Amino acid sequence: MRRCVWKRMRCTGLILVVSIGSCFSLADTNPYGICAHVSRRGEHELARQEYALMRAAGIGWVRTDFDWSSMQHEAGGEWTFDLFDETVKQAQEAGIKILPILDYDVPWARPAYKHRDAWLAYVRAIVTRYKDRLRHWEVWNEPNLKQFWREDPDPANYTTLLKATYLEIKRIDPQLQVLFGGTAEIPIDFIEGAYKAGAADFFDIMNVHPYGYPDPPEQKSLYEDLVRLRQLMARFGDGDKPIWITEIGWPTHRPSVRLLTDVVKTGLHVISPQRKQWTLAVLDDPGYPVPNPFDEQTLREMLPSEGAIEPITLEGMQDLDPQKQPALLLPPEEAFPADYFDAIERYVKQGGILILGKGVPLYYTVKRAPDGRWERAHAEDSYRRRLHIGWEAWWTRKGVPETVTKINVPSSFTSMIQTPEKAEATRFLTDSQLQSGDQIIPLLTASKDNYTGVAAAAYRLNSNLKGGLIVSTPGPDFRGILPDRQAYILPRAYLLAFQAGVEAMFWYNLRARENDPYYNEDHFGIIHKDLTPKPAYPAMQALTRARPAGSKTGRHPHWRRDGIFCMGWVRPDGQAGWALWDGESQRKLHFNVTGPITQAWDHLGKTVLLSSRQGQIEVSLGPGPVYLIGPTQLTPIASEH
Repeated sequence: MRRCVWKRMRCTGLILVVSIGSCFSLADTNPYGICAHVSRRGEHELARQEYALMRAAGIGWVRTDFDWSSMQHEAGGEWTFDLFDETVKQAQEAGIKILPILDYDVPWARPAYKHRDAWLAYVRAIVTRYKDRLRHWEVWNEPNLKQFWREDPDPANYTTLLKATYLEIKRIDPQLQVLFGGTAEIPIDFIEGAYKAGAADFFDIMNVHPYGYPDPPEQKSLYEDLVRLRQLMARFGDGDKPIWITEIGWPTHRPSVRLLTDVVKTGLHVISPQRKQWTLAVLDDPGYPVPNPFDEQTLREMLPSEGAIEPITLEGMQDLDPQKQPALLLPPEEAFPADYFDAIERYVKQGGILILGKGVPLYYTVKRAPDGRWERAHAEDSYRRRLHIGWEAWWTRKGVPETVTKINVPSSFTSMIQTPEKAEATRFLTDSQLQSGDQIIPLLTASKDNYTGVAAAAYRLNSNLKGGLIVSTPGPDFRGILPDRQAYILPRAYLLAFQAGVEAMFWYNLRARENDPYYNEDHFGIIHKDLTPKPAYPAMQALTRARPAGSKTGRHPHWRRDGIFCMGWVRPDGQAGWALWDGESQRKLHFNVTGPITQAWDHLGKTVLLSSRQGQIEVSLGPGPVYLIGPTQLTPIASEH
């Protein structure tokens, strides 16, 4: 890792001011990578088209498996390289570098670290064949997971394999670069265990897979976790080695929501059977850290009759009118925006129907801290008492089972709610907080041994509260995000990683298989199965256009403040580049500007028109980065939400 000095970069106030001083060099290559199964049948046939799409997006690397099992089919058998010869040739012709993964074991040599002679024969055969064209080699994939390591993961055992592989590769060519096998997340204990086993001497590049979906990278502390990793490496005298991320991504799979939509539709009918027209208000604020995971089609399926969907912001909840918006859906999570609870309670008092779709209702508060960041904490029982919600679980009352997998639909609702094939309940609703005039109507029950609990219910309230509640404790897997949100997150993840000193990062993955709409693995891609783009693809193009290969990130102390993120770099053409976004809300910021802004575009590459006057500009910031090219100084004047 080199140190360099050109211009100095610092942040003044909220937004970057170009000053660009000591900086660290990114890899002397394109830092943008992507994962694609171009070396496996099924996707290999599309490799040429995929390489072209990579090039058009500014991507320079593809990571793919060089599976042992695809090269040798029996112990002592012949090596077959046809598939990999073609893969390497096509990538070279397209100008795309390959990062091959050396993996996995085979039936006659399992686990690989106990069959080193056979493993090293594979390593020797493949590395010798491609060493002049493939200069980086990753040793295994996610060795801290049993599903890949084949037995309980052990950092010492992985180090045994890593050491043998490293020595063999360096014997073939000392200049080849060896990557630590990319770990699932950033498992400090596992990596520390590998260091204690002597791993420091047997890899050139640290490598992690810091997944954190569905939460955005800022909330999952991507930057802070990478800093902690660097600190760990430094403790073992390894702090100057490069760090790569060879997998990270956010999938866009749909949650399996049939059960929840049936429960909500039935609950609305039970609470207000005479209503013919519905307007469902949906909290969908881009600044709120708990996003709405539903598309409009799914939301409409929740309505028992004709109606409309009305997205609202946090501030919009202050003005909710049960006559105009008879139902309110919060994001299906155990957390709620505590600063707006009074508005929610007032809405239910006036006759509104509140829908809470997963886990213990109102279990966590989400509040803004003084520095503008969101904080999550356990909620006091008083919030649930104010809405007359009682509940129990195995840790609150003896005799309540930890998990119940037998979910039943009461006979009166079997025509409206489809009995789920796979569902489980771990929390249960009770009538302990009801007041005179209130009624709880079970919509789902859960039974195990001598226990029967209410897993979902409609509440008809006729006490000091005049509205209703629909609460479901079983919930779908909401780890997928909407495609538009994936496009926001992709550039932010890359920029945060670069800010933390990561030299190259590979998005997982290029093409979504899209065979199963509810399976996360089928929906990480930034292009569809038919190779048409998802919104994240132009987001990648906009990022690599703003921060092209060869750009240098500066060291500056205040690159984020009060929810505003401000990244700066110097491009190969000598111009300063900027990415500005607000991870929490939408707001307008005014700046004094020094130097001309030659170009400006949003996270999808669309030109941004900036109003300017006498050296001042106004910029509208939200969750998608705005890129500015050219100015040498930006000083904030004022902000407004």
